[in-house]
Parts: sequence; C-alpha cells; structure tokens
Amino acid sequence: MEIYLLLGPKSAGLKDIDLFCRAFEKTGVQLKKIMANDIDVMCCNDNSLFINGSRAPIPDAVISAYFGDINSHNLYVTGEFESMGILCINSARCLVEARDKLTGLLKIKASLLEVRIPKTLLYSKGLSPELVKSFIGFPLVAKIIHGSRGAGVEIVPDTESLDKIVRTMADTYSDGVLLQEYIKSSRGRDIRFIMCGGKYITSFVRSNSHGFISNIAAGGNIEFFQPENKLIEQAENIAELLDINLGSVDFLFGGDGEYYFCEANAMPGLKYTEYYTKAGFKNPMETIAENIKAQVCKRNQK
Repeated sequence: MEIYLLLGPKSAGLKDIDLFCRAFEKTGVQLKKIMANDIDVMCCNDNSLFINGSRAPIPDAVISAYFGDINSHNLYVTGEFESMGILCINSARCLVEARDKLTGLLKIKASLLEVRIPKTLLYSKGLSPELVKSFIGFPLVAKIIHGSRGAGVEIVPDTESLDKIVRTMADTYSDGVLLQEYIKSSRGRDIRFIMCGGKYITSFVRSNSHGFISNIAAGGNIEFFQPENKLIEQAENIAELLDINLGSVDFLFGGDGEYYFCEANAMPGLKYTEYYTKAGFKNPMETIAENIKAQVCKRNQK
C-alpha cells in the first residue's frame, strides 16, 4: 500500500507531519512525503503521473496536508488525483469549502440538518450599524472568513467600535469579515469533534480561562468529553455535508443545554494528541491511521 502525503513549503517542516507519519508507521504503512509543487499537473486519457518531469507510480491514496499552503496549484494537484479515481483525503472541494466559514454556514442553512447556527452577517462597507444592532446585537464576534488557530477573531463591544475593528481586521488579513452572534454561555469554550472517514473518532472541550478564544494555539486547554449520540450524529452529518473525510467539527455551548455549530476544518492541527498520550489514552492519530488504511483496503477490493 502506497500513500502519498502531499506537502507545501510551510507544512513540510511542521511537527504535526512527523506525528502523522509515526501514527501510520504503527499500522505498517510508510507515508511517502511529496512536495505538491514537484507534481506536474496534466490531463490525458490515461492515468499518468509525473513528478519533477519523471514518470512516477500511482499511489493508492493521497493525503493533502497543505495546512497553510493551500493555493491554486496544490488544489489542482489534489484534483488531478481525484480525476484518476484515487482516494483523496481531503478532496479539493473540501479543502476550499471547509476553510470558508461562511460557505459552511450557508450549506448548513440550506440543508435539512437540525443544527443551530449563530446569527451571522457578512460585513460590507454599506452595512447599516442599526441592522447589525437589531439583527445580532452587541457585543458580537468579528472573525475573518478563512482564519485558523484562533487568528483573526475579535470581540466588538459596541456600534462605535464596529467599523474600526472590522476595517483593521480586513486590512491585516486581506480577507472578508463575518459578524456573528456572541454565544456568551460558550465564552472561552467549545467542543471539537475529530472525524475520519465520515465517522466520529473522538471529542474534547477546548477551554481558555484567560480569554474568549478556546484554540489550543491561543492558550486553550483540553478536557476529555463524551458527547451524546445526537451530537455525534450532527457532527457526522456536517462532515458528510462538507465532504470532510479527515477533519474537525466544532460546536459552541448554548445557554439552554443545546449546541451551536461553530465551524469545520479540514486537517486540523494535532497538538491535541499530546493530551491523550500524556493521560495514558490511545493516540487518536493511530485510530485515524487505521481508519484511512481500512478505507484504502476497501477501495482496493472493489
């Protein structure tokens, strides 16, 4: 079994890549690291793959571990493997849509899923502050559309500070900004579901007593969390809707015991695995590696 791990300049040296590879080694699979920029994207009537101008073997699956390296070439590389009928974790569509917070919300809104979502507005220069106040209210959360690891998220306390905060965020990150209902009962806390193969792997609460951002990268901690079956089903349905094979689905705590969808991610960071191993639990990455290996075996049997 040969699985390519597709990388970019930023992701190649990340600690997460080594964690990923070691988990697969325990299942007897040696991931082959390939720089996506080295792959020659081409279209023809047969499945030909060229890396740095030389013909290369067709893998059984590819894992697009681009993290901060999502660009048009890398997406075309993933699309090329998809056109060959190869298992791609994740698909090019997923890589684009999962990192777009507004697209995820709109897809859930359009679906028949019984999932609560926070009230959200896309900021624009002509947006009326009165509409923001009446529709969402203050304080509210401003977040960039393509943010990750807690970057590009701010609390907007009132109408007077709205324009300044949002314009600064838009200029700093060169991105669109969403205005979102502040779920006060979930301040500094959310629930992250890790998904693979469309199935629930594990879940945990991320919490931060020093601020409202729960991300581990922003100083958050982890508490192990056993969800009810209804919430697991919602997470699996969202992963299917957004075509997430390997990724995460996050929920906020509602004040009435219910939950709000927060966002979804393809290929989330793996820092959470350290908490599991330190606590003496099985590393979830090993379960993910076993799941992906089983997906490949199932496809090869067809």
